[in-house]
Amino acid sequence: MDEILFSIHCFKFNSYKASVKRMELITKIKSIQSKISKDGFFISKQFISIKRNADIIIWNMSDSYDKLRLFKEKLYESIRDELIETYSYLSIYEHANKSYLTDVGLDYIVLYPIKKDPQWYLLDKKEQDRITRQHVDMAVNDVNNVNIRSYTTYSFAIDDFEFLVIYEVESIINWMKIARNLRRAEARKWITVESPVFVGKKV
Repeated sequence: MDEILFSIHCFKFNSYKASVKRMELITKIKSIQSKISKDGFFISKQFISIKRNADIIIWNMSDSYDKLRLFKEKLYESIRDELIETYSYLSIYEHANKSYLTDVGLDYIVLYPIKKDPQWYLLDKKEQDRITRQHVDMAVNDVNNVNIRSYTTYSFAIDDFEFLVIYEVESIINWMKIARNLRRAEARKWITVESPVFVGKKV
């Protein structure tokens, strides 16, 4: 599996009643996942958010666009009256780290889209590589970098942004400290958009 398709779906509860039935909704989502995964590679992870931009975050991964489409169709058939979709993203994870592609994940997800200044793409490749390498080295060697899975995924011409970055982390406190330290990286000069940010806890 050299390329895996990711889809992210962020939902708000349609009413207080839906929020009370949160675990019932999660059970329905997991049931849909179970049926689709019988026909090939398909993983779905669900997260509860306390931010205003989502109550439930669903992260799907598959080697087939059709499986992602089928999941969404079945989801809307099952719970369309209880959830309102606020954001969705489609991206591709190239050269996938197969050890990451399991149902088992870390406690939290952090994700956000990124767009870079067009001038970035006009830089010499060696210069791009140097700047990127510095950024990666700073992240890898940060003292707070413990139990973090990083997914840099690409969405050129298939979504509104160029990248979708996803992190599974054990501690959102440690992650915040890493992100704060990375503000000193040279690569920051080329980022024009990196919002909205979504955070959720795995269920």
